[in-house]
Amino acid sequence: MGQQGSRIKVTEADKAMLQLKMTKDELHRYSRRTENLIGTERAQLKTLCKSLHGKQLKQDNRARLLLKRVHYQERLLEQCSDQIINLETMVQSIEFKLIERQFIDGLQHGNELLKKLNSELSLERVENVMDAAAEQIEIQREVDDALSNAILGSTVNDEIDRELESLDQEVNGDKDTVPRVQDKLDQLPPANKLTEPKVSAPEEEKEPQREAPREEPLLA
Repeated sequence: MGQQGSRIKVTEADKAMLQLKMTKDELHRYSRRTENLIGTERAQLKTLCKSLHGKQLKQDNRARLLLKRVHYQERLLEQCSDQIINLETMVQSIEFKLIERQFIDGLQHGNELLKKLNSELSLERVENVMDAAAEQIEIQREVDDALSNAILGSTVNDEIDRELESLDQEVNGDKDTVPRVQDKLDQLPPANKLTEPKVSAPEEEKEPQREAPREEPLLA
């Protein structure tokens, strides 16, 4: 099944525009008929002029009637032309007003949308967001500084230790590398606390046990 096309909504303005255009088209058709009629009657009048001359032509009722009809039709044609011009001007004005209305409607919708966006992005909200962002940036900066100080502090301490070791080596030389005799003596315990080493007595040699002689069985 095919999808049904969406209906186009016909407004009152569309109906009025259609009516004006139909009236203008009808006036154009009337104008063409009138021009043709004027041309036909002028041709008939010229035919009468060929058969009648001078005073006879002026007194001929047919010639006078045809000429009056021609003048009347010409006035109608002129009025019809004026009405066509007025209708065309009105149609153009209405079309332009419709465009203006569309422009105004679009501008109004744009203003409403802009107003809504401005209300959502109020100055207070923007300031709060900017303050929060600045606070987060400051926290991150403090964290970076703390990490940098910790790394630099460890590096400085290592450099101080190395410099003190170098200074100690320069002043004291190899004194700390070779133990001093007095330091070694100071580390020994007092003489009264010395104990004689225990000497274990030599174990007596045990005689090897002799095996008892085996008795041989007597012969019967």
